[in-house]
Amino acid sequence: MKIIIVCTDFSKEAENATHYAASMAKENTYKIVLFHLQTVSIHALNAQASADFFHEQTLKNQKKISEKASELESLYNLETQYYLASGNFIEELENCIQLNSGDFVVMGMAEKTLEQRLLGNIVTKTIHRLKKPILIIPAHIEYTGIRKILFAYDTHKSMTWSAMNDIYNFINEFKAEIEVFNVSERLEDFTEVIHDIDLNSGYDLDDIKYSFKMIQSIEIIKAIEEEVKLTNSDLLTMVPYKYNLVESLFHRSKTIIMAYKNKVPLLSIPLNID
Repeated sequence: MKIIIVCTDFSKEAENATHYAASMAKENTYKIVLFHLQTVSIHALNAQASADFFHEQTLKNQKKISEKASELESLYNLETQYYLASGNFIEELENCIQLNSGDFVVMGMAEKTLEQRLLGNIVTKTIHRLKKPILIIPAHIEYTGIRKILFAYDTHKSMTWSAMNDIYNFINEFKAEIEVFNVSERLEDFTEVIHDIDLNSGYDLDDIKYSFKMIQSIEIIKAIEEEVKLTNSDLLTMVPYKYNLVESLFHRSKTIIMAYKNKVPLLSIPLNID
């Protein structure tokens, strides 16, 4: 049984992602673990609130997430647990994944704000630091099944066709078909794609429906957006590349850009999964 870690702060976007995950879990008999990181307001810290105050807040948060877990069990007939934490978000999320043997993480994505443009947000930070697949659900997207997956394939040196293994279960369990889509600014890059496919031709793909498409364009993000619409994809899959300091001055992660802009759920798969 797969175990989904669903992050929630009880916001509108998180609630939407929670119900998306629950609908998906019901279809495939997954188990859900709700993850909530409790935070303390700056006003309480400035006022040097007592230990009793923090204990009371913890009890309230525990009651809230416990009731949410019970609600999901009742509505979707799912096995549901919860994990209440405090401290560093990434560290506590990693602890939750390890303790519960989580397979992937689900997070909701709010519309991009000026603050996010300047500082980023917790979703983008998690994409770069977590060594587990992350399913990012845009606001207002409801689960209607996963029948078509678009895999936006990049040709940077850290990426190989072996990433296909990490979404094989999605394809197989949902009986979905997949299009491997590559956009390159130079025709020479297509040679790398063909080379990767040739090197990994030993993978058994006979039991899934798949296709390849390669186009040349300098507007890579726009091309991916158009292909999502053209194929009517239910899920976009990408593998984020982590730029070093110098590279980051000239490049922006296409996965992060699509996490903000995408109109369908985005499955982000890390380069190295433990």
